[in-house]
Amino acid sequence: MTALLIPRAPRDERRPRADLHPVPTPRRQLPMPGFVAVVALVLALGMVGLLVLTTALQNQAFLVQDRQGEATQLSNQLSDLQAQVAQARSVEHLGIAAQQLGMKPNPYPAQLRLPDGTIAGTPTQVLGGEVPSVRYKTEEQAQAEEQARIEAAAKAKAKAKAEAKAKAEAKAKAEAEAKAKAEAKAKAKAEAAAKAKAASTSSQGR
Repeated sequence: MTALLIPRAPRDERRPRADLHPVPTPRRQLPMPGFVAVVALVLALGMVGLLVLTTALQNQAFLVQDRQGEATQLSNQLSDLQAQVAQARSVEHLGIAAQQLGMKPNPYPAQLRLPDGTIAGTPTQVLGGEVPSVRYKTEEQAQAEEQARIEAAAKAKAKAKAEAKAKAEAKAKAEAEAKAKAEAKAKAKAEAAAKAKAASTSSQGR
């Protein structure tokens, strides 16, 4: 047997070969009910996060207001203490204290030198009338002034306590109102989310 060669067709007469491309993989699409459920879940989580953030900001605002009230109260106490110190340093208060100790002004003072123990000046006994310009207060007057000062301090303390109590009551009332509003708002949002979910479910069922 003899093998015969098949003649090839001319290059021009051959049909052009089409280019081959890979077939794209079909994309899986999320079903409509699942997509609606995911959107509803994202919205619900967003509303819950917003509610939590709002509540935290309100609590911080109440805390800042409370600290400001404490700072104001401490500032008032500091002012009262400074006023008491200034009054205790006053000449009138020192004169009352000196009179209670039995001291009297002496226009002829004698000074004792500590290094050598010598006395400068002549010690002179005073009777209390050597300085007519100084007005002496009786023991009854000094006690009355001291009692008036004690009563004024007690009144100021009671007033500060009443103000602190009123502030605490107002703060508790404001916190209760804010809590009630936050709960009502959260309930309304939850109901709205439930209604929206029910509506989306019913529309999908149709």
